[in-house]
Amino acid sequence: MAKVWAYIEYQESGSMKIKLLNESFTSRAAAESRASGLGITIDNVWIEAIQLDSEELEDEKSLLTAKINSTSTGIYRKFLVDLRNRINFLLNLPAEPEEPEGPGDEYEEGDFFKVADWQYDSETGITLAIYIYYMNGEWWPVRATLDHSEYAASGGNILDSPNTININIPEGIVITTEDTDLNGLFGPAGFPSSNFLSILGSEYELSDGVFVRKSTIPEPGEPGDSGIIDYQLPVGNNTTNWPSFGSLIVPVGMKNVLGYGGAMYADEPLIGGKLAMLSKGWTNVANLSAYPRSRWDGKNAYGFQQMYYMVNTAAERMIAHGKNGGEWGDIAAIVTGDLWNTNINFTGVTTKGVNELGKYNIPSANSIDDSNWDIDATESVFMIDEESMSPKSWIGGDLISFIGYFIQGMYEGSGNKLNIFMYGQPISRWWHVNHWTLMSKTKAEIEAAFTSGQILFNTPGWKAAKWFVDANGAYSRVPFLSNIDIYEKVGGSFVIVGGKRKFRDENFPISIYGKTETILREPDDQIKYAIINYSTGEQRFGTSIVDIHEDGSASIKASYVSAGFEWHPIAQPYPSSWKPETNWFVTGIYQRADGIMADQLGLRWLEHNSWTTNTKNQQYLQYGEHRPKTENWTYGGNSTVTREVGESQIFFDTLMLLLSGGMATSTWDDGYWKNELPNNGGQLYGQDDYWGRYHSRLASVQTILKPLEGTNPMDWVHIHFYYPYWGQINSEVISSGIYYNGKLHLLLMNPTLENGESQAITLRAGAIVFNETIVGHEVYFRTFDVPTGLGPNNFKLEYTTIYGRYVKVNGKVTNSIDSHYEM
Repeated sequence: MAKVWAYIEYQESGSMKIKLLNESFTSRAAAESRASGLGITIDNVWIEAIQLDSEELEDEKSLLTAKINSTSTGIYRKFLVDLRNRINFLLNLPAEPEEPEGPGDEYEEGDFFKVADWQYDSETGITLAIYIYYMNGEWWPVRATLDHSEYAASGGNILDSPNTININIPEGIVITTEDTDLNGLFGPAGFPSSNFLSILGSEYELSDGVFVRKSTIPEPGEPGDSGIIDYQLPVGNNTTNWPSFGSLIVPVGMKNVLGYGGAMYADEPLIGGKLAMLSKGWTNVANLSAYPRSRWDGKNAYGFQQMYYMVNTAAERMIAHGKNGGEWGDIAAIVTGDLWNTNINFTGVTTKGVNELGKYNIPSANSIDDSNWDIDATESVFMIDEESMSPKSWIGGDLISFIGYFIQGMYEGSGNKLNIFMYGQPISRWWHVNHWTLMSKTKAEIEAAFTSGQILFNTPGWKAAKWFVDANGAYSRVPFLSNIDIYEKVGGSFVIVGGKRKFRDENFPISIYGKTETILREPDDQIKYAIINYSTGEQRFGTSIVDIHEDGSASIKASYVSAGFEWHPIAQPYPSSWKPETNWFVTGIYQRADGIMADQLGLRWLEHNSWTTNTKNQQYLQYGEHRPKTENWTYGGNSTVTREVGESQIFFDTLMLLLSGGMATSTWDDGYWKNELPNNGGQLYGQDDYWGRYHSRLASVQTILKPLEGTNPMDWVHIHFYYPYWGQINSEVISSGIYYNGKLHLLLMNPTLENGESQAITLRAGAIVFNETIVGHEVYFRTFDVPTGLGPNNFKLEYTTIYGRYVKVNGKVTNSIDSHYEM
C-alpha cells in the first residue's frame, strides 16, 4: 500500500498548515480523510511533521538521495523522489526527476524526466528546461523556466527545434505528441491540463495557457513608515544641540561611540544629573574626564591607544613587579626605554606572558574633579590600533596570534566585561591581496575569499576573548555626490566606452553643510609624484622630483634615484591609473558594502563554523570605525585635502553596517585629548568647526534603532540582498535589512544610477509583493509590514541593472554565489 507524506510548512492565524504531497490541509484528520478518499487506508497513512530551516533541509535532502540511490522498489522509490522534490520546492530549487530503474519498470502517472535545454540564441545562454511527463499513458513535452515558476505545454517537434540543445531522452521512451507551430512552442490539442495541474499541485494555477506558480503572481502590499527621521542640524559653528533629539535606549550589547575628535562642550545639558547626550543614543564618549564624575558612569568612557605603546608600557610594569622569565618568558627583551618603539622583541615571551601584558592594560578613568584614576572603566569601550608593529614569529605563532593573546588578557583581566575594539587588522587576508584587482575576478576566485584558510583571528587567544573588529572597506576618500551627475553625456545620451558608461571627467565644486568642496578629475600632483627613501624615511612630493614624458607618464629624476628614492606606495605616475572622483565615489560605496558583508561571513565562520550571516554572533562582533570627513593622501581619492563626506555618506555607512549585522559604530576625526572643554560657541580643537556631521551620525543611528528599542538584537534576522565583491562587479543594488516582529527595515542604494535616473525594484516577502522605485545614487531607508515566520530565503529582490542584466536574489548570503541568485 502507498504511504503518504505530510509536513508542517508554516503556522498562520494559529492554524497549522500541513502538506500532503502536493495538497494542503489544516489538520492531520483532514489529511487522513483525503488519503482515505484516494483509496489509501488510514492504517497505512504515514504523517511526518517537520519544520526545518534550509541547512537542515539540505541535510534531509542528502539522506533522501542516499536512500533513493539504494532503493529499487518502484512505488517506494517514487515516494522518496516525491519527498525530495518537496524539499527542493522549499529550497527554491528545481525538481529532480527520478532516474529510470532499469528495463521492465512500469511508469506511473506523473513520472517525468528532464530531456533537454532550450536557448533563444548562442548569446543568451540556456533560458528554459524541457521535460517529458507521463500522463494518460503517453509522454508529453513541457517546457519550464529555470526557477520552475512557469510551465507550458509543447509540441513534439520542440525536441527538433534548432533552439533545443543537450537532448537526452531515456532509452525505450517514445514521444508521440503532435507537432505544433513555431517549432513546438504552441501547446498540442488534447494536452491533459487538469492532469498536469494536479501533478504540479496547489501552488500552481492555469493562466492564459501557462501553468504559473501562485507565489509569482503579485499580491498588493504597502510599505509602512519609511525614510530617515526628522532631525535638526546645529546652527552655526562650534555648537551642538543633542537635546533636539528624542531619547533612545540602545539595544543591549550595542555601542555607539562619539570618539576621538568628536564634538562635546563643557556646558552640555543634563538629564537626571547625567549628560543629555548619553540618553540620546551615544553610549560612549571621548573626553569624559573633562566633566565632573557625577555626570557620567565608567561604562560610558572611551579610550584608544597604539598597540606598541600598550605592549611597551605593560612590559615595564611587569618588570617592576618582578614578572620576568620562567612562566612569563623574556619580558625584559621588550623593554628598551622607548615607549614608542615599534620593533618590539617579543619572540621569547610565553603565551601566558602575553596574556599578562594584556592584563596590565585594564582601563580606568579620572575626571575633572577627581584625578585619582580610580573610576572603574572595565565595562567601557577601548579601541586598540595596530598598524605599526614589526611582524615576528614566536612560540605562540605570528604577530596576529600575539595580538590575540594580548586581547585575551585584557578581556579576562576586566572580568570579561571590557568592550575591545580592534582597529587596523583585517580578519581576512584575501582583502589586501585581491581587492585591488577585483573587477577581473571570477565566481570561483570570489568564493575563495570565503574559505577557512583566508580567515585570521582563529588562534587560541582570539577564540578565548570577546571583541569587536572594524569592518573592512576603509574611510571615504571622496565626498558623497548627492544629487550630482556622475556620467558624461553627449546630446543627453550616455557616452559608452568598453560597454560601460563613461564617468564625468572634470573638476567641479559641490556644497556640503554649507561648505564648498572640490571634486577632482585626476590625482593631485603630490599624489601622482610621490617618492620615498625607505632607508632614511625621507619623502618628497610634486613635479620637481620627476621627469614627465610625452605620454604623460613620469620617472623619478636620476639624482633622487641615486640618493636611494623610489616610488611611494601612494604614487600614481602613470595616466592609465588615474580615475575621476566620480568613479572613485562609486567604487568607494561598493568597497564599504563589500568589507562589511565579507567580514560578516568571516566572523560567522569563526564563531559557528558556518557561512551564513542572518543571525548575530555573541562573541566575535563587528563594529565600524567611521570618519565623517574624507581620508586624504590615500589610494581611492585624488585630493590631499580633508573634505566633508556629507550626511548621505554618513547615513550609508551607518545603515549598511547596522542593518548587515554590525553591533557597534564609532567615530574618529582630527582632534586631541582634552582635560578641559570650552562652552558651546568656543573653538574645541583650536579652530572653528561645524558639527553637523555628528548630528547626522546620531540621526542615522536613531533611524535604525528607535523602532527596535527595547528588543534583543539576538532575536533579529538580517536579510542580505547584496553579495560582496560579485555585486560590485555586476553593478548591483546594495541592500541589507533587519527582519523582526512583522517588520522589515531595509536599506536600498544603487551607486551606479545617474542623478535623477529611476530604477524599479520588486521586493517579495513570502507571497506579499512590494513595488518600489529608487531614484539616483541616493540612500533609501524603508520599513515594510511583512508576514511573520518567514525565513531569509522567503525574501526576494528583483530588478534590472543599468547594463540590462536581470537580477533576482534571495535574502541569504553564504560562501556560495549561486545559492544567493535565483535567475
